[in-house]
Amino acid sequence: MASLYPYLILIGSSIILATGWLLGQARRRAHIINELVSLNEKLGFDLPNLLRHCWEPLEKAGFKGISWHLDWFGSSLSKTEGSQGDVFIHRKLEVDDITLSVKLYDGNRRFEQRYFSTVLSESFFLLLYTDMWVKLGTVQGAFAQTAKLSVFLQHDMKNIVQLISLVSEQLENTPAGKEEKLLDSLRSVMPILHERSERFLSTLSNNAPTENMKPVNISEALRKTADIHNLKIDIQGSGQVLINEQSLNSICDNLFGNYIDQNRRNPEIDLEIEICIIDSDTDLEISIKDHNGKPCMWPERLFEPFWSEKGDGLGIGLYHARQLVQGAGGTLQAITPGNDPMEFVITLPKSV
Repeated sequence: MASLYPYLILIGSSIILATGWLLGQARRRAHIINELVSLNEKLGFDLPNLLRHCWEPLEKAGFKGISWHLDWFGSSLSKTEGSQGDVFIHRKLEVDDITLSVKLYDGNRRFEQRYFSTVLSESFFLLLYTDMWVKLGTVQGAFAQTAKLSVFLQHDMKNIVQLISLVSEQLENTPAGKEEKLLDSLRSVMPILHERSERFLSTLSNNAPTENMKPVNISEALRKTADIHNLKIDIQGSGQVLINEQSLNSICDNLFGNYIDQNRRNPEIDLEIEICIIDSDTDLEISIKDHNGKPCMWPERLFEPFWSEKGDGLGIGLYHARQLVQGAGGTLQAITPGNDPMEFVITLPKSV
């Protein structure tokens, strides 16, 4: 019996050492999870930023690499860090306008190491999924708050419509005389603004007329909107699309407004907007580009609602434009080629 004591001591010591090692690994993984949670809090539960900064703690956990592709409100963003391999843990997460595909490359781990890696990866995926729902809840809450303000907006817009109507009537009856050139310009612009203001008011009142979609000359619509904003544009090509004219006006207003805001921030640089229209059998492709524009620093943020580079803007213009284009059966994309100016590409069907 005494001869068994050394073996029993050896077995007991091995169990204690193994238990201690497992506890150490568990504490290490828990520390890394806490580090990821703290990082997420520091970044304001912002999914794109978390994805950009998560590799350092994941590398500490022993992962070999990470690759992800994010579709963030219509903008695509991808990144790969570390090394790739045949063994990986993959998740695809979808919440409304956000889709994320993530691969964590784990190497050839076995037994307890695979278990700890699985636990940590699932915690990481849960963190990403939580950020998606946080963003969605923020957007929905902001939209709900905006809806509550519609009553006040209706009152303001009624006053604006009355003022524009008065000015429009006065301009229509103004005889030729002093400042004739200015008056001629205002006579053509103000009735258009009047019409759009009334339509905007009807939309806020939830009484928007159900206009049938009809063929609209896209080059004429773009030119008319550019004239209202006093923008000089170069249009190449032409064609007709089947669309609600009010929606098309709003799309043009929002896109041109983006360029006007950029020009106000950089008035020393003249706008050089070129529009190219390509007419195919089934649809029109419209590309809009300012050749003197600066590269976009936040490509994934362009169509994100309630995010504005200006800080004091509402941040819904491009999001609204994209929603309207999709409602017409088309697509709106922003091409951001590195250090070159951004380009908007709209595809609209010629028929339904």
